[in-house]
Amino acid sequence: MSKEIGKRIRAARERLHMSQAALADIIGAGNQSTVAGWERGRTEPDGETLARLAVILKVSTDHLLGVDAGVLSLPVDVTDLARDIADLPPAERAVIEKIVAALKAEDKDKVVPG
Repeated sequence: MSKEIGKRIRAARERLHMSQAALADIIGAGNQSTVAGWERGRTEPDGETLARLAVILKVSTDHLLGVDAGVLSLPVDVTDLARDIADLPPAERAVIEKIVAALKAEDKDKVVPG
C-alpha cells in the first residue's frame, strides 16, 4: 500500500480542519478507522472513493495519487507548501518570493541568522 496517498489525504483533510470522523461521515466510509487506515497506508480507497475524496478535499485525484504535472518528484510537504503559498494574496506571495530569492543569494547569511 502507498503511504504517500495516505499522507496526501491527511494533509488535504487537515488543511480543511476536518477530523477523520467527519471525513468518514461525509464520504460514507463507515467510521473514522477507515480514514485512519488510508492515512497510515494500511489500505487505499478504491477508484470511486478516491474521486469522491478529491472533490470533498478540494484537490485533484492526480494530487492524491502523487502525479501532479511538473512536481512528480517533490515531497508532499513541498507541494503542500506551494499550495499554501498559492492561496495567499498577491502581496503576501511577493514577500515569500523575495525571501526565497534572498535565501538563494550568495549572501544568505545576512538574510537568515544561522
